[in-house]
Amino acid sequence: MGYYFNADIGYYEGDQINHLDEARPRRPNPGDVWDGTAWQAAPAPVPVAVTPLQARRALLAAGLLDTVEGAAAAADTETRLAWQFSSSVERTSPFVANLAAALKLTDAQVDDLFRQAAQLS
Repeated sequence: MGYYFNADIGYYEGDQINHLDEARPRRPNPGDVWDGTAWQAAPAPVPVAVTPLQARRALLAAGLLDTVEGAAAAADTETRLAWQFSSSVERTSPFVANLAAALKLTDAQVDDLFRQAAQLS
């Protein structure tokens, strides 16, 4: 019995299936991810939505609030309305996608901003 990684099925515990499977140390937690050398804690899940205040505070902390305000002001009417009047900021909304593209933010950067925003009140 051991802990292995198989290219077809991923991490598994038990008897080695294939002689090409790589031995791994035991995964500490179910969501942990192998980075090639060690298990890393899985990132916190990305919130589906945050409040506008949380979003603005996270952007302020990241030094992006003024830039987002400018981008929202210069955007199409739908984006401007969403920025000004939404009761929540949804991660998968076209509004967030438009602003992220305008600021050249990666999906990972936007996810991190949502995680940070969720921690703020």
